[in-house]
Amino acid sequence: MEVVFQSEINKFCQNVLKKHWPNIILNTDINKLTVEEIPHADIWCGGFPCQDLSSANQGKRKGLKGERSGLFYKFSELLRDRCPKWIILENVPGLLNSDKGEDFRILLSTLDELGYGVSWRVLDAKYFGTPQRRRRVYIVGSFKSLKSSEVLFESQATKIAVRSGIGERDRITSGIQKGIGESTVYSIQHAGIGRKASAGPQAKGFRNDGETYTLDSRGSSDAVCSTYDAFGIREIAGISGTLDSNRYRAVGNAVAVPIIEWIGKRIMDIESKND
Repeated sequence: MEVVFQSEINKFCQNVLKKHWPNIILNTDINKLTVEEIPHADIWCGGFPCQDLSSANQGKRKGLKGERSGLFYKFSELLRDRCPKWIILENVPGLLNSDKGEDFRILLSTLDELGYGVSWRVLDAKYFGTPQRRRRVYIVGSFKSLKSSEVLFESQATKIAVRSGIGERDRITSGIQKGIGESTVYSIQHAGIGRKASAGPQAKGFRNDGETYTLDSRGSSDAVCSTYDAFGIREIAGISGTLDSNRYRAVGNAVAVPIIEWIGKRIMDIESKND
C-alpha cells in the first residue's frame, strides 16, 4: 500500500507525519477540506476523535453531537462525493453505546446509505502480540459489496495469540519482538509519580500479569515498572525516558500497528483474489 494523502490538525502530529511521509499532501483541517483536494485512493482510513464518545468522559459524552467526534459527518460528506472502494474507521468501544446506541445506529445507516456493506468488530491489542490492553472498535466498509465481513471475520476461529500479551511470531511487527511477560514487570494506571513529594504510586489500578493498561492519551502518568527498579517509568516498555506530554499523548491516541497491519493484509488478500 502507498499513502497518497493525510489530514491532521494537531501540530505535533503533523510534524510526525511530515518526518515519515515528507512528500505526501498533508491537509491541516478536515472542516476546510474539499473532495477535489483529495487524490484518488482505494482505501480511506479515519480515526475520528473519540473524546465525545469515550466512557472515560462519563457525564460529558456529547456523542456525535460533539464538535470533535462529530467530525464523522464531515468524513461521510467527503465519502459521498468520492465513494472509495474501502473505508476503515477506528474508535473507542464507547461508540457502540453512546446515546444508548443511537450514535452507532446513525453511523451505520449513514454508511449504508452511501452504498457500503459494513462490518465491525472490537479487537484488543493484547491478542496481537503487544504487552498492553487496548480495546478498539474497527469498522470496515466495502463499496457495493459485503466483502468487509471477509476482512474482519472468518468461518473458523481466528488464531491470534495463545494467551493475552503473547502474540504469534508472524503477527508481531519489527520493533516489538520482546514482550514483557515476566511477573517482575508491573504497571500502574494513573500513577501520581513525580507530581509532588507526597504523590507516590497512587493509582486507579495495578497489574503484573505481563500486560499493561491502555496508555492514557491525557498523559496522566501511567507507569510501567520493574520490581527491581520500581520507578523505571516507560523504560521497560521501550518508550523514551525523555518523552514529553505531546509525544505521550500521541502514543495514547495511536492505533495498534499489528491490528491495522492484520486488517490491511486481509484487504490486500481479497483484492488479489479478485484480480
